[in-house]
Parts: sequence; C-alpha cells; structure tokens
Amino acid sequence: MPRRFIGPDRPNAVVDSCAPRSRTTVRSLGCSSSPRPRPPAPRTGVATLSHASSERRRIASAATLILVAYGLSRVLGAVRELVIANTFGTRNQIDDYRVAFGVPDLLFNLLLAGAISSAFIPVLSEHLARGENQRAREIAQRVLNSAILILTLGAAVLFIVAPFYVSLIAFGYSAHDHEVIVGLTRILLLQPIFLGAGGMVIGILTAYQRFLAQALAPLFYNGAIIVAAAVFAPRYGVTALAVGVVVGAMLHVGVQLPALWRTGWRPNPALGLNDPGVRKVGRLMFPIALGLAAAQVNVFVDTILGTSLPHGRVAALRYADTMAQLPLGTFSQALAFVLFPFLARDAALGALESIRHRTALALRLNIFVLVPASVGLALLGVPITAALFERGQFGSDSVRQTAFALTFFSLGLAGQAATALLVRVFYALQDVMTPLRISLLVIGVNLATNIVLVHLLAQGGLALGTSIAATLNAILLGRALRGRLGGLEGRQILRTARRAVVGVIPMGVVVAGVAYLITGGSMQGGLRPLAAVLAAIALAVVTYFGVEFLLRSEETGVLLSVIRRDRSRV
Repeated sequence: MPRRFIGPDRPNAVVDSCAPRSRTTVRSLGCSSSPRPRPPAPRTGVATLSHASSERRRIASAATLILVAYGLSRVLGAVRELVIANTFGTRNQIDDYRVAFGVPDLLFNLLLAGAISSAFIPVLSEHLARGENQRAREIAQRVLNSAILILTLGAAVLFIVAPFYVSLIAFGYSAHDHEVIVGLTRILLLQPIFLGAGGMVIGILTAYQRFLAQALAPLFYNGAIIVAAAVFAPRYGVTALAVGVVVGAMLHVGVQLPALWRTGWRPNPALGLNDPGVRKVGRLMFPIALGLAAAQVNVFVDTILGTSLPHGRVAALRYADTMAQLPLGTFSQALAFVLFPFLARDAALGALESIRHRTALALRLNIFVLVPASVGLALLGVPITAALFERGQFGSDSVRQTAFALTFFSLGLAGQAATALLVRVFYALQDVMTPLRISLLVIGVNLATNIVLVHLLAQGGLALGTSIAATLNAILLGRALRGRLGGLEGRQILRTARRAVVGVIPMGVVVAGVAYLITGGSMQGGLRPLAAVLAAIALAVVTYFGVEFLLRSEETGVLLSVIRRDRSRV
C-alpha cells in the first residue's frame, strides 16, 4: 500500500576555506582560524561561529514548529479516518473509494510528490547558497508552471483511460463497483493538480527555509475531508468524500500563496524548457520518477492482492497504515523534512562532514523514538483500534482485522523512517542513481514477499512485506551512504540501538500488563480501551525515559533541547 530530519547535532563544524572539497570526506585541517578576506561571491562555505549559531537557532525553531504542526496534522488525519470509519466502516463503499483514490495518488506520487520536488529543492538551494536569489526565483517560477502543466495533462489522460485502469487493478470487484470507482476516480483526478501545485510551493518555501505556511497546509486539507465525511457523506455517500478531497487540495495550495508571494515570486506563464536550471531539475527528476514508477508496481500488486481477499481487508489495511504513520508523520517525517534544505545547502558548499553529523544524529533520534513506538503499536494494536474506530459500522471484526495488519506494519517503522531520511541525503547530494538502483532490488523483494505472505497472513502479509522491504531498503542505503561520506558514525548508532532495546524490554512488560489489566483482552470500544491506551502510553514514556536516563542516553537531552529550542545542544 502507499507509503510515504531536523538534524539537530553538535555545533556545525566550521569548514575553513583552506579545506579541499572532497566528494568522499571532509578532513579536519590545522589552518589558522583568524579572519581572512573572502570574495563576495560565490560563497565558499566558510562559516563563522555567529553564523553557525544562527543556523542552529533556525533549525531548532523550524523543528519545533514542524513537529507541532505535523503532530496536529496527524491528529487531524486520525480524526479524518475515525469519521470515515464511523460513517462507512469496512463496507463495499469505502473499498471502492480507496481503490479510486489510488489513481490520482499514482499521478501525484509519480510526477510530483517525490520526483519533481526531490530534484527541485537541491537545485534551488544551490542557487540560494550562492546568493543568486533572482536566478532561484526564475527557476522556481518555471518549474512550478511546468509541474502544473504536466499534472494537468496527466490527469486528462487518466480521466480517459480510467475504465481500463480500474478493470485492471480491481478485477475481483463487480461491474457495479467498477462503475462507482470510475466515477470517483474522475472526480479525484482534480486533487493531484491542486495538491501538486501545493507540493511545489512547499518545495519553494522549504528551499527558502520558511515553514509556517506549509505547516498549516495539511491542516486545511484534512479539515475539508473531515467536514465532507461528517456532514455530507451520510447523505451523499463516498461522492461527498471525493469532493471534500478536491476542496481540501484547493485549500492546501491557497493557504501558502501569501508566503510564496513574500519570497518575491510573481505569476509568470513562462515554462523555460530551455532554461539550464529547469533542464537540470528534469535530469535529476527522471531517475527519481523511474524509481517511483517501479515502486507503483508494489501499489498495484498490493491493491490486486487486497481485492482478492474478502471485502473490508483493503480498508483494514489502510486504517492500520494510517495508525502506523502517526509516529512517522509526527516525528520522523518532520525531521527529514526540516533537514532536507540544510543538507542541500551543505552539499552545495561541499560541507560533507556537516552532512555526516546531521544524518547520523537524525538516524539515532529515529531509532530512539521509533523502537519504543513500534513495540507500543504492536502491543496496543487492539485497544488503539477499538478506541479510535469501534463505533457505527466499524465493529469488533473490523477491529480485529485492522489490529492484525497494524502489528506487522509496526515492525517496519524504523526502516521506513531511515529510508525517508537517507533517500533525502542522496537527493541533497544530487545523486539520484544510487537510490534508484537500490529501490529496484527492494521492489523485487517486496513483490516476492507480498505474493507469498498474502496467502499465509492475508492483509497482515501485505503489511509484513512492506516492513521487510523498508528495512532492507534502509540497510542498503545506509551502506552506500557510508561509503560516500567516508563513514556514518556507526558505533554511536549501534550504541543508540542497544540502549533502545534495553529500554523497551521493561517498557513492553508494563504496556502489555496495563492493557490486559484494564481491557481483559476485549475488542469493544468505549472508555475502557481509551483508558488502557492512555495509561499504557503514560507509563511507557516514564519507564522508557527512566531507563534511558539511567543509561545516560544522549538522545534524551537532544530531544528536550529541540523542544526548548535550546540551540546550544542542537
């Protein structure tokens, strides 16, 4: 199924102008630290202490903002799924909507979510790092225009071929289901045009290191869908849900336009297809798009295998994935998102030592947070699902099927987070071929495991296949990046992993005991599972952080420093 940092670290290494710009490592040199004349442009990457302090302050502030915004967005996302589940449960209608959503999701993910934006941000950051602001604005205008044109043409093509596409991916459904899915698909094809434009604006604002407006955009998107599901869907069905998605996408881009205007952007119809900057984005984009296109094969296979299962399993898989994405979206994706423009700027200046430190600490923070989150989701899958969804059309069988998939999704959280981070590091280095080669291998493994595991574990097999693939992807990317950067602080990462494992053992015992003591293993909704989840989480946090404090974990202090915006620790 579809998936989708700051790097607070030690004070950034001061890269002196006498340091050679190596593609593999940056050596510590014994050059004088006394001030020396510097040419006005281009920038050489020589950082002063005051500049480094200012940058750390920006990173910490951006991290705090994005963590809060992503947390609110994920809460609204959970509310969205709760309202949808309450309205539709796991009935045929919602399965039709999920399958229909896959068509515009394909267009958005293939052409923009990863490809254009991942290629665009490093190029724009490179010009901004050199002080070429006017040139950066020109490239931003032209790439945005080109992206909207590509998405519009893609939507038009998919509008025409929707019946064929639907019959291919939903062959296990009835003719009536096919008709409904085609109608929903054609409405939802407006979404990637507006959401794609919003995604490009996010890319521009990210390169300019402006995070407030883009942090608000997902809140408006989810809010529109919640209103549609709660107010209009009971009367108009899944059609209202599709319209709500389109309205949300329009709000997603609209709320960011004032911030975009303040960067100096102005509407301009030029496409600039002969612009060297635009062509460079295209060259970087093509391998990324190939990797995403290959990854969509997994989406097709998951959907096809899911439609071969009894009705409701596709929806259960989606609900489980939504819950698994909560810790990823609240912490890990925010971390990768904020770190990306700083990585791209460091790459443009040849500061590979800074990249290595940022990446290593981000990996350690992911391990520190996601190992206990994975154990918690696996042990609390039933009470969490019951507390969030068990009402209306979402009964005890739906709870069971969703919690079953969630258990297997939880095994891959650390792998998904590490993959999202490491891929961004390669893109910041403008190396798009290494992630492509690795993704092709991983996709083959994922296909094989899904085909085998779905017969053994149904929707749980699809979730487990995703977790296996994510973990393998992270391992291969990490090995490749270690060679590229001349190391990745592997000993510190292993120490963090060992401390995390030691911490989750007593935490897991506490969580399992509290959950069973309060719920007695029941799958009924209401206050009892909610109380079990809240009590288990509170005691889990106290237990885990208590153990980590006794083990003198560095990550505990770093996380608290980010929350306090204490730039001396980040």
